[in-house]
Amino acid sequence: MTDHVIDPERIHHKWDNSLEPALVVQPGDTVTFEAPMTGRGQVERGAGFDRASLDIDTLYNLLGPVFVEGASPGDTLEVEVLSLTPGEWGWCAILPEEGLLPEDFPEPFLKTFELGGRSRAELVPGIEIPLEPFLGTMGTHPDEAGIHEVLPPHKGGGNIDARHLKQGSTLWLPVWCEGGLFSCGDAHAAQGDGEVCVSAIECDMRAVLRFDLRESAIGAPRFFVPSPLTPSTDTHGHLGTMGIGPDLMEGAKTAVREMIDLVVERWGLSREDAYMLCSLAGDLKILEIVDGGNWNVGFTLPLEVFESEG
Repeated sequence: MTDHVIDPERIHHKWDNSLEPALVVQPGDTVTFEAPMTGRGQVERGAGFDRASLDIDTLYNLLGPVFVEGASPGDTLEVEVLSLTPGEWGWCAILPEEGLLPEDFPEPFLKTFELGGRSRAELVPGIEIPLEPFLGTMGTHPDEAGIHEVLPPHKGGGNIDARHLKQGSTLWLPVWCEGGLFSCGDAHAAQGDGEVCVSAIECDMRAVLRFDLRESAIGAPRFFVPSPLTPSTDTHGHLGTMGIGPDLMEGAKTAVREMIDLVVERWGLSREDAYMLCSLAGDLKILEIVDGGNWNVGFTLPLEVFESEG
């Protein structure tokens, strides 16, 4: 077993299985990734959206592909997350025509967060979000030829934004190409299930991953988390809202709108800050999907993020 450090300059912005591998490893090897934040060089530390210059074609910075010797189509690539260390700062944005509620938030809004040496990020005075870092994008390159956007996620994983893939977790990915061709990036310091405003706390990340192979096929990504899913926020209870109706997407919108209204009314946040809080700390949930005709989508927000509730 060998420890590797991937070349931090071997960045790509799209999925493309014709890319030359940036690193070749053996099963059981570990790789250290110095993953640059999404939007590196396009967002200014401490500044708002008026100083940003987001370019969707180069927004996502992925490191790889990593070629795992012996990996063949039909195998499963095992990725163990050994450690995750966020960078010094991060950012979150509301973008026009993006996110769950673009019709409610047509204007751009951006905040940056200080992260270095901290366990929490301050949204506004009195409201702090526990840091739970993870890589938003981890995947094997699909076997379809050509260049494909990072968004949306695909059959090899990709931009899955699964916040529970934190340190100590294991991700299993289908292999579609020889060598697996694994790439990762899109590091997040904190995010709720749903990432509803379209971004998490985007940041640089040092990630150490171990790769292994399983000679069996899976139909879609799987994962294992060895600890409670939300230990840092399961301390002071939760507020919840519901969206009930015949369409799951509309139910999700209703539930998040209700939570935004609740937070604005109770804590006096701006609607933009409330929406961002929902994206960074709140969780969308399917509460009920078996009653024909109407489904129940829930949204929960941990009271732990409000210092006054402690």
